Amino acid sequence: MRHERILRSLVLLAAFTVLPRPAFAGGPLANCGSAQPFRWASGGANIPFNPDLGNLGPLDNPGAVAQVAAAFGVWGAVPTATASYANAGPLPVDVDITNYAPYLNPAAPDGLSAIVFDDSGEIFDEVFGPGSGILGFAGPEWLDPATCTIVEGVSFLNGPSFAGSPTAAYDVMVHEFGHYTNLAHSVVNGQVIFFGDPTDPADAFASPGPAFDQIETMNPFYGGPGQGTASLHRDDVAALSTLYPEPGFLASTAGIAGTVLASNGAKRLSGVNVIARNVADPYDDAASALSGDRTDDTSQADPLSGTYRLNGLTPGASYVVYVDGILAGGFSTPPIALPGPEEFHDAGESNGVTTPDDPTAYTAVSASAGGVAEGVDVVFNAFKAGDALPVGDDGYVELYPPFPFQVCGQSFDSVFVNANGSLTFGAPSGDFSESVPELLGGLGGTSALLAPPRIAALWDDLNSDDGGTVSFEQTPDSFTVTWDAVPEYGPVGSNTFAITLKRRGNQAVVEYGDVSARDGLAGLACGSSVTSGFENEQDLLRHGHRATVDMRRETAAFEIFTAADGDLAHSRLSFVNFDRGFAEAAERRGGNDDIAHAQPIQLPFDNASVDRFAEISPVGGDVDYYRFRGRGGDIFAVEIVRGSPDTMLGLFDAASGEPLLQDDDGGCCGTGGLSRLLFQVPDGVPSVDLAVAVTSWADYDFDGSEGVTGGRYVLSARKYRGEVLDTGDDTSTEVPLGRPFRFQGQSFSSVFVNSNGNLTFGAGDPDFSESVGELLAGPPRIAPLWDDLDASPGQGLVIAEKGPFDTTVHFVSVPQFFDLSGNYFSVRLGPFGKVDVEYGPTARGDALVGVSEGGGAADPGETDLSEGCRWSVFPAQGTTYEGFVTSASPPEPFDLALERVLFSPSF
Repeated sequence: MRHERILRSLVLLAAFTVLPRPAFAGGPLANCGSAQPFRWASGGANIPFNPDLGNLGPLDNPGAVAQVAAAFGVWGAVPTATASYANAGPLPVDVDITNYAPYLNPAAPDGLSAIVFDDSGEIFDEVFGPGSGILGFAGPEWLDPATCTIVEGVSFLNGPSFAGSPTAAYDVMVHEFGHYTNLAHSVVNGQVIFFGDPTDPADAFASPGPAFDQIETMNPFYGGPGQGTASLHRDDVAALSTLYPEPGFLASTAGIAGTVLASNGAKRLSGVNVIARNVADPYDDAASALSGDRTDDTSQADPLSGTYRLNGLTPGASYVVYVDGILAGGFSTPPIALPGPEEFHDAGESNGVTTPDDPTAYTAVSASAGGVAEGVDVVFNAFKAGDALPVGDDGYVELYPPFPFQVCGQSFDSVFVNANGSLTFGAPSGDFSESVPELLGGLGGTSALLAPPRIAALWDDLNSDDGGTVSFEQTPDSFTVTWDAVPEYGPVGSNTFAITLKRRGNQAVVEYGDVSARDGLAGLACGSSVTSGFENEQDLLRHGHRATVDMRRETAAFEIFTAADGDLAHSRLSFVNFDRGFAEAAERRGGNDDIAHAQPIQLPFDNASVDRFAEISPVGGDVDYYRFRGRGGDIFAVEIVRGSPDTMLGLFDAASGEPLLQDDDGGCCGTGGLSRLLFQVPDGVPSVDLAVAVTSWADYDFDGSEGVTGGRYVLSARKYRGEVLDTGDDTSTEVPLGRPFRFQGQSFSSVFVNSNGNLTFGAGDPDFSESVGELLAGPPRIAPLWDDLDASPGQGLVIAEKGPFDTTVHFVSVPQFFDLSGNYFSVRLGPFGKVDVEYGPTARGDALVGVSEGGGAADPGETDLSEGCRWSVFPAQGTTYEGFVTSASPPEPFDLALERVLFSPSF
């Protein structure tokens, strides 16, 4: 039986916190598949738990264990559910700060379902930070996907947070053990009490409002002892009974089911909270569900996406059903911002445009015992053209243009209007901190915050709550969103601009009026499923203030504006030829899905360009093989340096097919999803044909059939020869040169290779805190990427390669300290004093790049070393440099990836 560990992030979603701090996690907490939640085996009979040996805040161990049993007993006493619980014996140790790791992050199932008592609170302080306010967390821990069963569970309880109150401890336990059983958070009455939220779209049930003892147990917030947590609400009972139903549960109760639809009446929306209230008993007899909570697939391909079903209702009772915005809290089904006002289900539901639809009017529904009232849908009312859109500060709304729009091979029937000056497709963006990594999604690994396709007019921290308006207009052939006199957060200034989507030619036109912002980001990017992450900025207005940007061979075209070059006002940008998709060349030629059809590549190789676009597609049906040749002494670095899939790499003997090496998550510095192979061919081997396979986890056979993620990736494959230097973090190594090198008017027979990305002459310098002052005052220096790099063993390699006329120093997959991305660059000290710097894949971080004679040289000021070219030439004499600072506003990160810079004495 293959066991799969539930993602720890999901377990932490099920945290419980005291007001007013929000939690990060009703329906199921974890789904096995569509309409298949994970369940404890045997219908939840005798769910095991293993209590700690220590004390818990105000409770000694016997008292804590008794409270645990009693809290589980609350759930076990539900007559319409089959769940029951059994103490399977204590843990073998008293878990504390010294030994908790195997229980928080076990390497494999250990036969224990730990209930950890953090008596001192030190575990919670170390994991979440001091004073986090998190009272506990729980959930399934190990799962068996083959049978959709929960194998083991876990819970940690924060003793000091109970402030000497056994009642608080008991309340929290009842809540957490709901998560342990696989129940997610829910919202019925809690928002009304904790946040003053209206009881419904018309506030029809405002008087009298709900009482504390009517708060649902699985609400993500805790108001304190005696506020209803330990007493299950009808919503909690229905959720448990739906997951573990007694045979007569559905036959003896009523149900309501329907779909939540966008204003176009067709798109099903997941992540919307749906509440049903009994008109005669609105607070005790109420139930909730997040639409789409029975599947993890939010696409329209899954028939359960955007649907809901409420069980356990009173037969024959009249219920009102409405959609309710989630104000705070964490949920296993991510809530979305409502694309229209909260509203009731009503007969003749429409979007309120052609047919009036009063969101405060409702039609009550009911069902008999064993019956389900079907088709209880809610269609969100559309926003009206010309009206101010409620995007506020960092908000967004979803709109539906009158025609589908193509972006990078995908067709979209809706667009998200984001407060901070951009349109995105497929997903919203409330992000106010514009940056290149956030635009491209090039953060490495399988981040949940993948970048959507975006058209940015002025991506900046804008706030229409402080002035101005955001609105839209449309015709059959155009759709325009206008930001009119919207200030930056502060409020500061006033910015007017508009983005128009045109049906003809599938163009996007950005027109600017008065723009006071002196920084921001403008451009178009295809999103992280298409971009490589190594695209560099360009001067969008290089041809004047009415520019056409042809994206025929681009996955992104953008510019970062600063106070020095903020030239957007009264200009016009037209983006064209971005509608087509991108295809993998090897797949067009018949595929490279096995060793026999491996794609021959010449090293160095990377597929960061459009011409070398590569992806794992379809998911569970693709693997890519590449073939290259090596010989004895060759050092190879094969790494997925960017990618949306959770990748795996395999190395094979191309002639025999024999597997040699494989790697899952060994990408530089523990990226958590990307892969890397660093290896050397043994001396004496005359020639060997090698093949590397790129697939996604868990395709251990490298045939593509078991991969569970997909999307674009960037493979870097490079070959080196030479001596691997004994470097570390903040070290300096003197390397004799095969031939003296003339630099800054002096001849040197050796060079000091400093692990922090620079070379010095005459003296080493392991300093990690790069600065212009140190560049000017220190020894003669060549700085290809001076930053706090970590060249310790296991992080990356530094290689010195000596030729008859030159010496080259290679930095191979060397990361910044505490960073997740490696850096590849080489410095060749060539004949006649030439310095040739070639960059491979690099992180977009801070750095200082350039050359200097040092010794107190004068500061000539910065030089733009990229100048929009792949080959730029600068003087090797004197001082030439550029600084890259990610903490600037906006950030100015390193932008020389995959480029080349030459410093020549004859410049």
